[in-house]
Amino acid sequence: MKRIAILVETSLSSGREILSGISRYLNERPDWSIYLYVGPLDAMEPNSIRNWQGDGIIARIADEKLLETIQAKNLPTVDVLGNIRRSSFPLFKSADLSIGKRIALHFLESGHRNFAFLGLNNERWSVEREEGYKSQIVAKKQTVRSFYIKQRPSDQAVSSDEIESVKTWLNTLPSPVAIMVASDQFAPVLFEACHQLGLAIPENVSIIGVDNDSPYCNLCRPRLSSLQPDHEKVGYLAAKGLATLIDGDETQENLVEVDSAIMNRRASSGLIAIEDPSMLTSLKYIRENAQNSPSLDTIAEAAGISRSVLQRRFRKQFDRTVGDAILHEKLLIAGEMLSNTKLPISEVAVLSGFNCQEYMNHIFKTHLKTTPKRYRLK
Repeated sequence: MKRIAILVETSLSSGREILSGISRYLNERPDWSIYLYVGPLDAMEPNSIRNWQGDGIIARIADEKLLETIQAKNLPTVDVLGNIRRSSFPLFKSADLSIGKRIALHFLESGHRNFAFLGLNNERWSVEREEGYKSQIVAKKQTVRSFYIKQRPSDQAVSSDEIESVKTWLNTLPSPVAIMVASDQFAPVLFEACHQLGLAIPENVSIIGVDNDSPYCNLCRPRLSSLQPDHEKVGYLAAKGLATLIDGDETQENLVEVDSAIMNRRASSGLIAIEDPSMLTSLKYIRENAQNSPSLDTIAEAAGISRSVLQRRFRKQFDRTVGDAILHEKLLIAGEMLSNTKLPISEVAVLSGFNCQEYMNHIFKTHLKTTPKRYRLK
């Protein structure tokens, strides 16, 4: 029986998905016994691995201290983070340059002309995501204005000073602006800063994160769009690579990058870039009040224009009617409730503004070619 240590934090979805991939490989290796560290990396006690005896290690090597502890074990090891560039261990990771490029392309295709980045400047994965993001935007003769969050212990709450720093940065950015967040975990700080400044998301600030970490994405309002790398595949390939090393095979590559990801589009990036203040206001009002079925007169009053001007400008700008936009928002609200709650479908219909289940069924069949029940199951 081979004894394997897994040092991967479980506080973020990326770590949990890597564990899922390792677990999938374990189904193919009944001769492996696992020692698993559970918790954030910055809270790991070095003695927990220093005193352990085994045959191989899979680790997210976050700092020099952990690297030295693992090196002292003199065991076959693979890294699934890559923060310490001088490490000689084979590295398995997501293709972070490609992640940044994909988000940049999404913003460019949405018509944005102003771009920013929020992340870390001392973590390889964040630095490479920023590099990929900038490369696509610079190629279009545009610039990126970056802000770097200060890394803090996992158990330390966000400080008011940090939010104030982000607000100061946001005040230097043009509007509308598209912001890539290197990891979903930083998004709540950005959202709070936007809300305190009265900046509408996505009308003034369009935001996309990385990792599709559900607690962070769903706690943000509006919900956070996020690119989801295939961390599960990273974990599977890392475990398979470790097996190669343990078996004495020297053909294992020193760097394996998984270049596959899914864009989960939510309301934080759901609109094309627009500059007409009246249209920004009307869209913001519709998004915040769609479930109440606002009238044309109410929306026009909020936007400071007449009903006829609202209808004319709206159709010209978005090639759809105000009613279409309201219905679209109701479908988004209903879809989120069906996906993330266990509320009865009849109650979802009322809360999302459809008033009754029968009408919501009709709208779902007409526009989404499915029923609310099937949508929830899927």
